[in-house]
Amino acid sequence: MTVVPLHFRLLATALPHEEKRFQTSYVPTLVLVVVASTVLFICLGISKGATPKSMMSYGATMAACIAYLVIWYPRRMRRRLIRYWETYELEIGHDYLLRKQADIPDIRLQFDEVQGVGHVQGRYLRVIGKSKDRVITIPEAIDQFDNVLKIISSVCSVRIRMIEQWQKYCAFIAAGLLLFPILLWATSPHVVIPLSLAMGSVIVWVFFWIRRNPNVPGSTKRLAWIYWLFPAICVVKLFVAVGGVEKGPAILGEIVGNTFVLSPCVLLIFGWVRWWCIRLPRYRWNHAVAWGLATASISALCLYGVLTYIQLAHFGSSNEHRLAIAGVYAGWPLSVFSVVAAAIGKGPARVIVWLAGGSLALVWSVAFFYA
Repeated sequence: MTVVPLHFRLLATALPHEEKRFQTSYVPTLVLVVVASTVLFICLGISKGATPKSMMSYGATMAACIAYLVIWYPRRMRRRLIRYWETYELEIGHDYLLRKQADIPDIRLQFDEVQGVGHVQGRYLRVIGKSKDRVITIPEAIDQFDNVLKIISSVCSVRIRMIEQWQKYCAFIAAGLLLFPILLWATSPHVVIPLSLAMGSVIVWVFFWIRRNPNVPGSTKRLAWIYWLFPAICVVKLFVAVGGVEKGPAILGEIVGNTFVLSPCVLLIFGWVRWWCIRLPRYRWNHAVAWGLATASISALCLYGVLTYIQLAHFGSSNEHRLAIAGVYAGWPLSVFSVVAAAIGKGPARVIVWLAGGSLALVWSVAFFYA
């Protein structure tokens, strides 16, 4: 006997209440956190001797951010909420749950995959799979919620939760926005070192959590690349704190330079392995990525050959200059070609080729201007 799956959608009558809750709870909390962070930054800056002009500039920038949160951000989130409300669909089969929604991938959980169910009364159910990233959220505004709750309860025991997810996220954001100004203005290594290590690690973890979470829209995943700016600042503060104001920038510059020189080699190894392991139809656009890998590899060999010869030969600065310029003329066009090939090509290694070619082009450009 075939069991017909049950389909549930969100009630249109509950949408205005959800919009009001967002505007009266989430937005004011977020604005309050940003205001507190701004006030803390300005107070610390004044105590450290910052100029009034710089503090006024920072205050004007943050005022613009607050205006965005108050005026434009609610409108943007309202459009996203309406789209979410109109496209959300829950399907319950004889042994599975399936959540469908626009802008994010479908999530299917077999009943034997369910590890826990949390219920925030008056708000939603959270059905958690074997991985904490695989979560199906079921709002109470769904039709026949009592029937859904009964089915879910028969699969796994339901635990009552008091704190909502957005409250956890706001607490996390508040901690970051309040600790970051302290890190920026702190000068003591006893404060800078633990804060920079902790905040840098947490932000990197948040980035990867966002990238692999199937419940996060693609636009948010692309925006998450901006987060790498904050670990970079943490690294700068860390090296300045460890090496001092005089030696810190020199140590940091040497590490950054070595990273740019060595990163193409690592990227190309991963690119070739990924290209070889994942078999795809060899269309011309797939071949473009292969050509990009080949030209970037030749450019990298030229770079490492020039560097090795200069380090071992010791044949004078004028000859080193000629060799570096010859390497630029050979390696820079190859690296630019690999970037173009990655941009127009298709395949699993195109991003790796783009990063490798771009870093090689940057290294060759620096070599040309300093040779």
